[in-house]
Amino acid sequence: MSNIVLIGAGQTGRGYLNRFFKDEKVTFLDIDSELIERLQQEKKYNIFFGKQRETLTLDNFKAYTVDSKQGLDALAQADLVMISVGQKNLDSLVPLIQKALAIRQKGDVDILTAENGVHTKNYLIPLCQDKRVHLAETIVFCTTLKQENSLDIFSEDLDYLPYDVVSLGHQLPYKHTVAEKNLSSLMQRKIYTYNCLSAVVTYLGYYKGYEEYAKAANDSEITMCMDNILQKLNACICKEYEIDVDEQAKFSQMAVAKFQNKAIVDTIERNARDVDRKLGENERILAPLCILKKYGKQSDALLLVAACAVYYGQKTSTLLKSFEKYFEILPKEWFTQIVDYLKKLDNQMTIIEVLSV
Repeated sequence: MSNIVLIGAGQTGRGYLNRFFKDEKVTFLDIDSELIERLQQEKKYNIFFGKQRETLTLDNFKAYTVDSKQGLDALAQADLVMISVGQKNLDSLVPLIQKALAIRQKGDVDILTAENGVHTKNYLIPLCQDKRVHLAETIVFCTTLKQENSLDIFSEDLDYLPYDVVSLGHQLPYKHTVAEKNLSSLMQRKIYTYNCLSAVVTYLGYYKGYEEYAKAANDSEITMCMDNILQKLNACICKEYEIDVDEQAKFSQMAVAKFQNKAIVDTIERNARDVDRKLGENERILAPLCILKKYGKQSDALLLVAACAVYYGQKTSTLLKSFEKYFEILPKEWFTQIVDYLKKLDNQMTIIEVLSV
């Protein structure tokens, strides 16, 4: 039985990662003392999958605050550490893990990030000064949602955890963990496909006044935009990564089906926040625009999504810089088109009207 430490007891750590280790000894570490106290007191929680699957009850864990002596001891004894704390918080964990390594009496330890971002292991590179550390990344495809006033989680029925076996140096022994020899390619395809389509649903959905994510994903105008974007984007992805056309089409339709699944009760607001990061050049809107540019394609619908993301940022005062700064890597004529779309959005034109004028 392995000693697993999950840093981050939120919806990904609690609702997704722990299911892969239900037969192992798991320790949750989190900065939220109230959450840790509740885990200690209740000693179990449920993961609900709707009608697709029976409820999974997990009671295989202990829980400590991340700065506690017990937490440090658990880290020092870990065989595997999985981290899901948000990309911006990763580097703050380096001193803690280094402290645990300093008192570690065991041999090698696997440390894997499970974040919704790119190159996330780079934040933890200083840990590799200790030759016992094997550092790699995983990709999270599964949607998990917290239940109000409860430790329970609602989850998409998906047990699939791909990880970078090349960086890690060996395969993991846990069921449903999948060794990927080219994780960076899969990650980029996820950003160009899943994350991009999520942005389409989210920011067009916000503009149209939706609150429920699945309702927005099933809206006829938004569905039209997804189809139009995929028609051009999939062709570029196939060229860039030498992917079979049918394979990429299946990959993208899995994403559409996931977002349109009404059993997954998600919100536009949850997906829309952190718009400053999501307008980054390696993120879900600009990265797909750049690959379109590389192969001589243009998507008016995706430029509209960029405009709607700015619209959301302006309405919620969450942009951290002037909006033109986000689009400096785009052709000038594309930026001009985004500005024109923003003006039309301010005039409350429909999506079809914006794209047809």
